Parts: sequence; structure tokens; C-alpha cells
Amino acid sequence: MKKNEKPQKNQKPKRGGVPFYRQLRTKLIASFMIPVLCIIVLGVVSYRQASKAIISNYEDSVQETLGMTEQYMSLLIDTVRADYDLYLSNVNLSRYFKGELDERESSTTALSYTKEISRSVGTNTSVTNLCFLSANMPSIATNTTVDENAYALYMATPEGAMVDADHTTYFLFGNLSDADAALNTDSSQYSLRIAKYMGTNSAVMLLDFAPGIITDSLSSLYAGEGSYAALVTQDGTEYYSDGTSARDGVFGSSDFYQNISGSNESGMSYVTYNGDAYLFLYAPLMSKSAMLCTLIPESTILAQVADIKTLAAIMVIVAVVIATALAYFLSTRINGSIYYILRQLGKVSQGDLTTHLKSRSRDEFGLLAEGVNSMTDSMKSLITNVTEAGNALNLAAGQVSSSSETFMNTAEDIRNALSEINIGVVQLDENSADCLAQMDSLSGRIGDVTEGTQEIISLTKSTGTSINDGISSMSTLTDSAKKTSEITDNVIRAIEALSEKSRSIGQIVESINSIARETNLLSLNASIEAARAGESGRGFAVVAEQIRQLADQSAQSAGQIQVIIDDIAKTTLSVVDIAKEAAATVEFQEKAVSQTTESFLSMDRQVHTLLDSISEISESMQNMEQARSTTLNAIASISSISAETSAGSSNVDTTVTAQHDAIQTLDAAAGTLKQRAEELTELLHRFTI
Repeated sequence: MKKNEKPQKNQKPKRGGVPFYRQLRTKLIASFMIPVLCIIVLGVVSYRQASKAIISNYEDSVQETLGMTEQYMSLLIDTVRADYDLYLSNVNLSRYFKGELDERESSTTALSYTKEISRSVGTNTSVTNLCFLSANMPSIATNTTVDENAYALYMATPEGAMVDADHTTYFLFGNLSDADAALNTDSSQYSLRIAKYMGTNSAVMLLDFAPGIITDSLSSLYAGEGSYAALVTQDGTEYYSDGTSARDGVFGSSDFYQNISGSNESGMSYVTYNGDAYLFLYAPLMSKSAMLCTLIPESTILAQVADIKTLAAIMVIVAVVIATALAYFLSTRINGSIYYILRQLGKVSQGDLTTHLKSRSRDEFGLLAEGVNSMTDSMKSLITNVTEAGNALNLAAGQVSSSSETFMNTAEDIRNALSEINIGVVQLDENSADCLAQMDSLSGRIGDVTEGTQEIISLTKSTGTSINDGISSMSTLTDSAKKTSEITDNVIRAIEALSEKSRSIGQIVESINSIARETNLLSLNASIEAARAGESGRGFAVVAEQIRQLADQSAQSAGQIQVIIDDIAKTTLSVVDIAKEAAATVEFQEKAVSQTTESFLSMDRQVHTLLDSISEISESMQNMEQARSTTLNAIASISSISAETSAGSSNVDTTVTAQHDAIQTLDAAAGTLKQRAEELTELLHRFTI
């Protein structure tokens, strides 16, 4: 290939070279679908959990509403019943219905209680009618149009038969009664009816509730279209939330109601009615006298979670679309960047090192482009350096060729120098003999110096021992001086304490003088009093005189003691001064002893230093002796080497001849090296820099 000739460039990399299932785009989309599938699973699980929670909350809410309705209706019925229970045990009514009253009392009682119950019902919005039916006496009722045979007609109905069979129980019936004609009532005038037999009176109390009250209570259980809420009474009447009534209607004719009929506990279950699923809830009223029931379509309950299902589906669809779009967008960018880098690398592989990758991405592809640019720059620098090295190699090959000729010329000069070396070796043998003689003389002198050094070491060690003894004596003297100083201090303190005691004695003497003076005054006063007493006071005057004399003697003795104390104080002060001088002297001696000890220690350190120096001199003498022996051996070796050098000179001559042959071979190799360097330079010109 000619110099600077560029090879043909390869074709651009094709995008369709990778199978579809191995393409990065397919893998990215598949990878993005994995979290989408997780989102779908999460949506399904969340929907199911939310459905369960909402249905459970709905069931709890409806059941709680049913319980509250049952409590409200029970409270309402119990309250009304309590208001009218007193008539069941009323003595006058009992006598009236038994026929124990005469005609006038019976008429008065009937009229009186008719007015009373009319007023009571008129003021109670929960009740529309109250009547007492009797087999023996005319009925008492708020409705005065009651049939005379109302009792017999009522007892002939199924409701009347139930009341007649159980005289202790309160019965709750619906508003579809066969006795309405005899009582002159219809279903629109009341909603429920309480019936209770009045003991042994052959009478029955019937209490009708206003229709609106029950309707309002049941309306809270109505869950919308398709649902049912009703109060099922003992006679099979179903009173619904819209105010209508029916016999054997929705609940009475169903199997699920028959299964819970007579139950004393509330509950719920899912049942099937007319082919559809319903939530059935029930609660007993008035000790199983009636049952509150409601049917709620399951579709109504699930409608509350339908929005969650729709929202979850929408979110899943949106997530799929976004994930697919992102995967397609990212894969497109990645594929474009990869194929761009492949095209540029194809140019680099053909030797075009001027290629430069441009990337506006700040991600890993940007870093890859920078890395490729850095690689081409490094290759460009490497090719440049290799080219320069090839040129230098060509120059060096020429220099090696010329140096080989110079080397051949210098080989002859080496041969001439060898003859001069032989002459120098002979002269070296003669000088070695003179060195041996001088070293023998030096060895004797070194021995004398070594003996003198040993004597100095012995004297120095003796001096060191004496100094150590002096240091020991000075240490003992120092201890004695310290003890003397301590004793002197103790003496001074004792004397000062004695001085203090003397002053204390002086105070005592002063007290004695004071007592003597007081005693004199006392004796004087006693003498005066004795003189006043006359003859009878002479004896007392003698005693007063003796006391005065004793006081004078005490004063004289105190004075003498004071003189002695003053002398002791003066002497003590003198002794203190002397002790302080002695302490100062001892302190001075202690300092002198300390200085002397320090001098001995300094001498001891100097002696040790001298011993170290002498030891070093001794070691130096020994080293000189060893050096002398070494020098003698070296001179002997030099003499031996001289002989060997002489013999080696002839060998060097032979070696120089062989070296001449090697230089010729080197010259041939230099020619070959120059040829290879030219070939390398030609190859490097293939790259475009």
C-alpha cells in the first residue's frame, strides 16, 4: 500500500440487523409491561379489598339503622302501651266489665271513661283509636259507632282467637283485620294494633297506632328502587315503608323469612328472591310479636363500588398507554444514539481519527460519546508519538551503524592501554612491600598507647568510687542538717508556746490583783460597819483586819509573780532570737551541704564522661589494630591481584579480538533495524490525524 493511501470505508451499520425479539425496543417495552402488570394486579386487589370494605361498611350501616329503627319503634310502642296499661288494672273498669255495677253506675262509668280515653287519644299523636270490647257490657271506645256485637265478631277472627288463647301476652297486629267492619275502622286509619285480654273480665283492649309514625320509621330502612322494608306482624300482615299493607307478601311467603320466624335475635344473610341476590336483614319487635325486615338488592350495594372499578380500569389503561409511550420514546432515543455511535466508530475503525461524536444528551450516552472522543484523542496522540518514535528509530539506526565503526577503532586503543597496565602492576608490587614495613612499626606504637589507656581507666574508676563515697557522706550530712533544722523549728515553736502561757499567767495575776483590791474595799467596808456596831462589832473588825492583811499579802505575791513572769518573757524572747539564729545557721549549713553534694555529683558525671571517652579511645585503639590487620591483608590481596591483573591483560587482548567480530554483527543488525523502522513509518501514514 502506498504512503498516505486511505482504505475504503465499510458500509454503515444497518438498523434491521437485530431480530425483533432481541431488539432493545422490544425488551424495554416488555420491561415496562412488568410494572404495568403489577399495577393491574394492584388495581384488582385494591378493587376487591375496597369492595369488601365498602360492602362491610354498608352492611354494618344498614344493620345499625335497622337496630336503631327497632329501638325507636320498641320505645314508641312501649311508651304508648305504658300510658294505657293502667286501664287494664283499673278497679272501676274491672267491676264495670264484670257487671258488678248497677245500671246508673254502669252508665256513668261508661260515659266517664269514654270521655277520658277520648281526651287522652286526642292529645296523643301516636294513637288514633282506643276501645274496650266486652262480652257482658257495652263497649267503651273513642269511636262511638262500634257494633254492639263487636266482642263476638272480633273473637271470631283469627286475631281474636290468638288473643283468647293467651290472656297474658300483648299482641301486635297489622291494619288488615277482619274486625274492622264491627269496629267501624279501615286500614287507612291506623297502621298497627295492640290487643290485650283484660284478665278475667271477659274484655279485650284494642289500641290503634297512627299510620304516619310507622311509615316514617320504615322509610329509614328503604334503600332505593328494588329494595323492600316492612314490619311483619303476628297475623302475617306486612306493613311497608310506602304505607301499603299486604298479607303473605314479599316476606311472609318466602323460605328465608320462615327460617327466621319466631327468632328472638336480629341478623342478616344473603338470599335469593325472584332470581336476584338480596341482602336480608331482620330484627324482632315486642318479644317476637313482630319482625322488622328489609331486602336490599346486591346490585345496589355493588353500585357503590362500581365507580372504584371504573376508576381502577381507567388508571390501568392510562398506565399501559403511558408505559408503552415511554418505552417507545426511550427505545427510539437509545436506538438512534447507538446507531449514531456505531457509524462514527466505523469511521474510526477505518483509520479516520478526525471523527468527533456530538451528543446533546446528558445521560450515559453523553458520557459514552465523551469516552469515545477521549479514546480517539488518545489514539491520535499515540499514533503521533509512535510516528515520532519511528523517525527517531531511523535516526538511531544510522547512529548505531556509525558507532560500531568508532567502537572498532577504540578496541585497538584498549590493546595499547593494556601494556601500560602491566608496567603499573610491577610498580604496585614494590609499593606494597614498603606498606607492609610501615604497618609493622605502627602496630608496636598502637600497643603502647593501649597499655597507657588501660592505666588511665583504672585510675579514673578509683576516683569515681571516692566521689561516690563523698556523695554518700554528704547525703547523710544533709539528712542530719534537715533533722537539726526540724528540731530548731520545734524549739522555737515550744518557746513561743511558753511565751503565750506566760502571758496567760499574767492575765491570772491581774485577776488576783483585782480580787485583792476588791477584798481591801470589802475589809474597809467591814471595818466601817464594825465601828458602827460598837462593842458588838469588835470581833468582826478583827476579822476584817485579817482579811485586809491577806489581801495585801496576795497583792504583794501577785506583784512578785508578775516580776518573775516579766523576766521569763524577756528570757523567752532572747532564747527565741538565739533559736532563730541557730535555725538560720542550720539553713545556711544545709545550703552549703547541698552545694557540696551538687559539686560531687558534677564531678561524678565528669568522671563518667571521662570513662566513656577513654573507653572510646580504647575501642579506637582496638579498631586501629583491626584496621592494621585488615590493611596488611589488603596489601597482600593487592599484591595477589597485581599478579592476576597481569595475567588478565593477555585475556583482555583475546576479548578485544572477539569484540571486533561482535561489532561487525551489530552493524548488520543496525541495517535491518533501519529497514523495519521505515516500514513502521509507512504503516502509520494510513491513519488520518
